Amino acid sequence: MNRKFYAFLAIVFCITTAFTFTQEGENLTEKIIKKLENYRMNTPQEKVYLHFDKPYYMAGETMWFKGYLFDGTSHKIDSVSGVMYVDLIDETTGKTITSRILHCDGSTFGDIALPDSLEEGIYQIRAYTNYMRNYSEEFFFHQDFKIYQGSIKNRLTDSNALKMTEAADVQFFPEGGNLVVGLDSRIGFKALNILGKGVDIIGFVLDNTKDTVVAFQSEHLGMGVFNYTPEIQKTYTAFVKQNDGKYRQFGLPIAYEQGFTMAVDNISNKEKVKVFISNNSLKPADKSSEIVIVAHQRGQLCFMAKGNETQKAFAVSIPKNKIPDDGLVQITLMNAKGEPLCERLVFNNQNEQINLKITLDKANYKIRGKVTVNLEATDAEGKPVEGNFSVAVTDASQVIAEPHQENLLTYLLLSSDVSNLSGTDYYSALRGNIEQPAYYFDKENANANRHLDVLMMTQGWRRFIWRDLMLDKEPKITNLLETGLEVSGKAIRPNGKIADKVTLTLMIKNGKNYPQFQMGTTDSLGNYRFYGLDFSDSTQILVQGMKQNGGKNLDVTINPLNPSPKVRIVKVPYNPLEFNTQDLAEFLKKANEALELEKKLKLNKDQMLQEVVVKGKKYEEPDSRKIYGRASNSIKVDQILCAGATNVFQMIQGRVPGVQVSPDGQGSFNVIIRGVSSFMGSSAPLFLLDGMQVDASSFASINPCDVDVIDVLKGADASIFGSQAGNGVIAILTKRGGNNYNYSKDAASGVTIRKRMGYNVAREFYAPKYDVNIPDHVRPDFRSTLHWQPNVRTDAGGKASVTYWNTDAKATMRVIAEGVSTQGFVGVGRAEYRVK
Repeated sequence: MNRKFYAFLAIVFCITTAFTFTQEGENLTEKIIKKLENYRMNTPQEKVYLHFDKPYYMAGETMWFKGYLFDGTSHKIDSVSGVMYVDLIDETTGKTITSRILHCDGSTFGDIALPDSLEEGIYQIRAYTNYMRNYSEEFFFHQDFKIYQGSIKNRLTDSNALKMTEAADVQFFPEGGNLVVGLDSRIGFKALNILGKGVDIIGFVLDNTKDTVVAFQSEHLGMGVFNYTPEIQKTYTAFVKQNDGKYRQFGLPIAYEQGFTMAVDNISNKEKVKVFISNNSLKPADKSSEIVIVAHQRGQLCFMAKGNETQKAFAVSIPKNKIPDDGLVQITLMNAKGEPLCERLVFNNQNEQINLKITLDKANYKIRGKVTVNLEATDAEGKPVEGNFSVAVTDASQVIAEPHQENLLTYLLLSSDVSNLSGTDYYSALRGNIEQPAYYFDKENANANRHLDVLMMTQGWRRFIWRDLMLDKEPKITNLLETGLEVSGKAIRPNGKIADKVTLTLMIKNGKNYPQFQMGTTDSLGNYRFYGLDFSDSTQILVQGMKQNGGKNLDVTINPLNPSPKVRIVKVPYNPLEFNTQDLAEFLKKANEALELEKKLKLNKDQMLQEVVVKGKKYEEPDSRKIYGRASNSIKVDQILCAGATNVFQMIQGRVPGVQVSPDGQGSFNVIIRGVSSFMGSSAPLFLLDGMQVDASSFASINPCDVDVIDVLKGADASIFGSQAGNGVIAILTKRGGNNYNYSKDAASGVTIRKRMGYNVAREFYAPKYDVNIPDHVRPDFRSTLHWQPNVRTDAGGKASVTYWNTDAKATMRVIAEGVSTQGFVGVGRAEYRVK
């Protein structure tokens, strides 16, 4: 049927001019060109991809990954953003388990040690840059992982397994977006099971008079195509056969009485993409408006042609050599107002990416034998390519590869740019809606191009909406590009007013490294920001402010780190199913044994001692402020006592026997200890502040909460001070004056100190070398990941090699390499070998 359809369109193409070009409406095409250019210049976008060592883990294991950062338009390695964020999220609760901050110069690598206490379930890795937060979270990199706890349970019942083979939902997508009465159209469809995965179906379409219109059958992963011509005042229903032989009904989209349809042929001609437009609402030449066909790839204009609405059918050919790169192309038909009438995605595949060949140094290998893996990277013309690659080697008996799973090539060119066209909230919310994406890039697959074209009929362009673009609706850029880590805050007067031109000094002290210094100034609102910083792990940050006159009476603050973006949780309306974990029995068994062995080895390295009780008394250095031995009475000042007092005398009043405290009527206090006994006529005691003699007014000026102890000495206890202590002694010991006082805890004027997390320092992957005999090599080795090397660089000849040793497993080992060239082309390679 599709051959007949294309034949019909070819006849239309031959007898109809492609477009009636006019000089009217010249501004529309110029406007579209300008809008696309503004989109690229004003809203540049980035893409992040992570390559992991394997697709699932045991709690307690380590996730190893390599991050790649690309410009969203050109797909060149992006070296503008210098910081990448990676979050591990519990999809059940939406909580972030842990995060990593990574230094990135186009690529980076890191690891996440999974706590052994993690509950078994689905977790998500999310990766992004700060600048990417200006756009939808859907543009972040997401990948789901199953994390196991060692249990081997088969939760996949026969009943649930049967449900997974039948359609829970079938969606229909008219090519170009519209069905129009009287115009033959192609309908793409996609059938999904309760997990949102494609499932094959057969069925037929009936109209409202119960006449059979067409039969259909899926071709790949529940997707397929059929043709039919809608008729006036008729509705159409699809009947899909279920496992029990009964049919389930699904309504087809309603056809418009007037409008345009679009059909695209990206299969029959390797040099051109043919676009066919049909119209059932012809208008006279004097009342017709301009229409435009525009094709772009990631915002880069590839093709544009214009005409009018006077023609019933017309066609254009888009030269593929005008398309700048491999990947998605969006073709849109617009009216004179710049509103989309029809739209279709096509995939341009000229095989311009890297050919990454993996070879091994031997034909056969033994357990614990040395292995050398050779990489050779060439471009489409066979010329050597310099590039940066990551290599993962896993035990295929433990790590079961999903068929045609996502990789760097498929994500960059396909998955990162499309969105599901479904109107169903559940299925449109499912991430990773491109199932088995590597299937469409298999050069040995004869059906790959056709099935990829069918896939394009069920997907939409996700990066912008034409209507918003034409109305200049741009996202508000509030998150800046980060070339490095940042420290920001505010420096103002203590009363909250702005201080003019405050000079700031930043000091970064990390461990034993020499401190880093930077200078800066505040803006008109008192804000400051230090850019492009480089520090790792937990680091002490100090910021000091100084006014123009040299004064430091400032309130300086450091802003906390930006909180992680909100997590979008998909609420699954159906009961989620567990896949048959019996298939993973080998992995679970070996991983559990390895973790238990690791725990035992750690315990064996620790020598257990019998309990010993050590008794002692803390040595307290004599307080040099106290020349007296023991006070007659002491008051220990705590927060409750000092909080209710405005001066020191109020804390003494009524708390010491024989001491009278009364106001003197002049804003101070009179203190008498055991009555009047002075021959000089004075009743005031001797006042001591941290051992120094002061007057009563100095006592009154002390902050009560700065006082640690108040000692009162009477009679013989005060005799050490001689005749001047005839009326007794009141001694105040402050917190700051003590021998053990930590002055670093004082809030110095104009200075603030805070701990801040810097870049995560990636650990080195444990790779034993079995050509050397050491005690640790006696333990069994059944690691599921044999080797992980995130930074493998090919030389000018396009070659590189990786060396490691096999484990004790006699099994098939899988080698996967992914990476990018210095020119921005990506490549993926894989190989397998047997250990006997």
